[in-house]
Amino acid sequence: MQWTRVMRVRGWCAAAALLAAVACGETEVPTAPTPVPARSAPVPSGVQRGSGAQPAPAPAPKPTPSPAPTPAPTPAPAPTSSSATGRVDVSINPNPVPFSGQPIPDIASCSTRPNTWFYDQVLREVGGAAVTVTERVDMFDGAVTSRTNPSLRIAANGSTTVRTRWCSSAATAHTAQTNYSGTDANGRAWTFTGPVVRLQAR
Repeated sequence: MQWTRVMRVRGWCAAAALLAAVACGETEVPTAPTPVPARSAPVPSGVQRGSGAQPAPAPAPKPTPSPAPTPAPTPAPAPTSSSATGRVDVSINPNPVPFSGQPIPDIASCSTRPNTWFYDQVLREVGGAAVTVTERVDMFDGAVTSRTNPSLRIAANGSTTVRTRWCSSAATAHTAQTNYSGTDANGRAWTFTGPVVRLQAR
């Protein structure tokens, strides 16, 4: 009987202890979360971290950009002078001209004349204004043989080449000459008397 009472008391104590433990678990108030400091600024390499660390130096102020240098004024292009007058100079290559004898079948008056000569006339504008050749006068042995309008345009300080050929029934030496005239870009008229070209005998 006494043993039963002891066992009963121990059971009650164990139950009381279990209840006390359960009660403690139910009534426990959770601890408030520890505040986390905001993320600090990056620490430069080589600087100590922690409570004994030196404060990070303040970032150096950004340098104020210096104003861009003012560019030197660009010189204005030289205006085209309206006072320039177109002038033409002509050189002959070669002169004197050797006898050729090569037939010229595409010109009716030369197709039956075996004596021929070939050379180039190089026309250069030397006055500083573009020119237009409006007349070409060809002479053979001092006599005018043709007068044409080639409508040939030469740029200021430019040049062009005129291929020239002559034929004759006589194989003796001859002379040839070509004169030019026209207007320049400013409307001024010009003329050029070509050099005398010597056509050598056969």
